[in-house]
Amino acid sequence: MMQQSLQGTNIPMIQSIAGELKFCMDVNSEQNSDGLDDYLPLLFNEELPTTLGQKCFLTCLFNRFGLLKDGFLDTQTAKTLVETFYKDKHDEKTMANIATNVCHVSAVPDVLNPCEIGFSLKSCFVDSNKKGKELRHKN
Repeated sequence: MMQQSLQGTNIPMIQSIAGELKFCMDVNSEQNSDGLDDYLPLLFNEELPTTLGQKCFLTCLFNRFGLLKDGFLDTQTAKTLVETFYKDKHDEKTMANIATNVCHVSAVPDVLNPCEIGFSLKSCFVDSNKKGKELRHKN
């Protein structure tokens, strides 16, 4: 799992991330017909998932990265990842930490539709990021 690679194993982080992406695509492809082209935009821009496959893919990734604990956003793990990915990017790190705090309480699991948490979290992160950008441009 991703948490192990953050704790100093010999596997480079980029390989670990690629492995988690592949795992979630493979698991998800058994249940849904979405392909790589349907998943990548979810990772690199503010596109929200529209299909069950995309929602399940994001939920899988959030679980694999250790971001979900009992169906909720685990703020400790999220802040560790933020620190790792935005180490030298103060503004992005600040915005990501704010999003973590906001999304921890606003993105709640749906027992009947467990993949909806992927949508809820992504939607919350996108909204928080947009608001942060708007505030920075006003100042």
